[in-house]
Amino acid sequence: MRKLATAALSFSAAIFLANYVFPTGWLILPAVLSAVLGAILALLRRNWLRPAAVALLFFALGLTEYDVYCRCTVGEAERLDGETIRVTGTVIDAPDVYDDYCRLRMRVEEGELKHRKVIVYDYDKTLTDAEPGLRLAFTARVRSAGTLYGKPYDNYYVNGFYEKLTIRGEAEQLEKRFDLRLLPVKLRLALCRRIDRVFPQEARAFLKALMLGDKQEFYQDDALYVSMSRAGLMHVVAVSGLHIAFLVGILLFLMGNGRAGAISGILVVWVFVLVTGCGKAAVRAAFMQSLLLMAPILRRENDPLTSLSAVLALLLAACPLAAKSVSLQLSFGAMAGILCFFQPIYRFLMPHYRAGSFGAVLRYAAAVLSSSLSVMAFTIPLTAIHFGYVPLLSFLVNIACLWAVSACFSLAWFACLLSPVPLLGPAAAWICTLLFRYICLCAGLVAHAPFSVLYTQTKGSGLWIELGYGLLAWALLYKGERLLRFILPAALSLAVLAAVLVRADRHYQNQDTMTVLDVGQGQCITAFAGDVTFMVDCGNTYHLDNAGEIAGEYLLSCGRDRVHVLMLTHLHEDHADGVVRLMEMLPVETLILPAETEDPDDQLPALLDAARRHGTEVVELKANASVERGRLGMDIYYVPGGREENERCLMATLHIGETDLLITGDSPQRVERMLVRQEDLSGTEILVAGHHGSRFASSEELLQEAGGQLAVISVGYNTYGHPAEETLERLAENGYTVLRTDQNGTVELAIGERHGKKEPG
Repeated sequence: MRKLATAALSFSAAIFLANYVFPTGWLILPAVLSAVLGAILALLRRNWLRPAAVALLFFALGLTEYDVYCRCTVGEAERLDGETIRVTGTVIDAPDVYDDYCRLRMRVEEGELKHRKVIVYDYDKTLTDAEPGLRLAFTARVRSAGTLYGKPYDNYYVNGFYEKLTIRGEAEQLEKRFDLRLLPVKLRLALCRRIDRVFPQEARAFLKALMLGDKQEFYQDDALYVSMSRAGLMHVVAVSGLHIAFLVGILLFLMGNGRAGAISGILVVWVFVLVTGCGKAAVRAAFMQSLLLMAPILRRENDPLTSLSAVLALLLAACPLAAKSVSLQLSFGAMAGILCFFQPIYRFLMPHYRAGSFGAVLRYAAAVLSSSLSVMAFTIPLTAIHFGYVPLLSFLVNIACLWAVSACFSLAWFACLLSPVPLLGPAAAWICTLLFRYICLCAGLVAHAPFSVLYTQTKGSGLWIELGYGLLAWALLYKGERLLRFILPAALSLAVLAAVLVRADRHYQNQDTMTVLDVGQGQCITAFAGDVTFMVDCGNTYHLDNAGEIAGEYLLSCGRDRVHVLMLTHLHEDHADGVVRLMEMLPVETLILPAETEDPDDQLPALLDAARRHGTEVVELKANASVERGRLGMDIYYVPGGREENERCLMATLHIGETDLLITGDSPQRVERMLVRQEDLSGTEILVAGHHGSRFASSEELLQEAGGQLAVISVGYNTYGHPAEETLERLAENGYTVLRTDQNGTVELAIGERHGKKEPG
């Protein structure tokens, strides 16, 4: 069995290195060298050399598999990139409908992409009601699925989609055919409709994610998403080993631990995986659980390490690019942590067996805490790298909630199955809803507790993680007394963590700061002075991350616990669509809006509802105003008579001491000239270039009147040509040094005094 583990781990290591280390196109040379060296070691016929020979041969096989796979998939997609082709295929899932377009998944049946799965974009939104099994024929432009918003994007590749098709003209809807392969998808959609009928609206998004892994509505619920992610409970809504364990536990409880229960368990597990979309984490868990259930059937003992490594190799052999899947990495990292650390931690927590009901409670708490800590051993760096934060109190919420999650998962399935039965179905749904509210309550309390999350932007966070792994290595290698092996390293780690969190708060207490955040194509500006925080705008487009989440993480990493004043220049989504998410992450005391607004992107209802729920004061301006808090001040300018939304923008000058930063939103040059005539803008040191560097903003008159030294352009991937070349030329001619968030990232400017010394701008 260990030979299988050696071969599988070597094969998997080669594919991970090919994904992250080895340059594309240079894999054949190391593959050949590994194969030759492995063959030489095998021919020597020495028992102690056989593991090395096996490792080298399978390492070569992994590199070869990756190279061949990429040439046949990614290479073909890149060859067709930009081409226009005729496509006939079948819709394989329900469409995702957004404000501006509809996105479908199809399996191509005719044409150059025959037998391939593709992502289809319908910007005319004529296919919003397309059902799985519907056949379509259309002309489309092909793009590689490896980029999104101008940046590398692996998610489509991970899920087996290598081309994105944009429909040109009208799509012809052909006959609908029965396809047995679509049965799990149709069953999942039917279950989603059943959930909508059985449960109240507040619980539907969570239950769809918990039961089926369908998180589209979950991500749209800002309050639910923020509390679950900050509490470290996101793993319960990603179909994985936890859900498989719940399912098998229910089945074995009903059928017993015999062969019949094991065979039924394997069948049910794989039906569940098919229904939930065959996610990598779910497939991994299904393989592992199947191997565990096969052991009593075959009367063989299961080796967890061999099973885990073999499953990983099988998944990567099927799709080598799945090595970049975040869920796969987290899933295997969690399992590896449990295999390595669960038993030692549990024995440390429970050195003696405790009988009785109280002992059962202690054993449950110790088991959950042990599994949580062992899972964190390998998932902390992955979470920090991929998501930018580490939930520090997740072990507490796991102890409080995992039993409720298990019960909620079980009762939700019973409620769906028994919904036609009077009393039983509604009763199960009611209890399930109560459990959901309990889970949300626990998650909310932990998520909003002080220091519940460590963000990787926090200075010193990397040092704490590195120290933690050094101490972990000490605990594994040192065989002395428990005080030196466990307790002292844990205390040292907690002390350093506390120092990191306190230092982040003190650093920005003593340094006034203005920051233009990199939110992509949008705008979000913050200013700190002592305890006071101001913000102007919070929105973005053409970006994977919500602007409110980006801003919230930045503020919390700087030790800020609230926003005292948030002014929105106007309500276009690239300036306002992150505000609701921001309010879920930390309090906003005062929200300032333009009074005369058409709200073209329908932001206002959600903003006002969030403000009401969080007790935020809303001020609608239709005249000039000034706001002062501590050392921070803001003069807000209102220019009446605008015909379009951009012409009705609020504009502002932020003051920190003697330093002024001018913000004009998306105001066009006509409005800028009116502002110059009405207000004294001279002495402005910093300018946020209007309208993301558009040629219709940053007029000559404004630049000369402000007389600034530094201009910051908040811009990201876009199709508008921002920033315009002529705007960049105007700024240069007027003596401005230009910084751009798309090139320089977040622009943080130290202003004011720190420890009595003047900081440079």
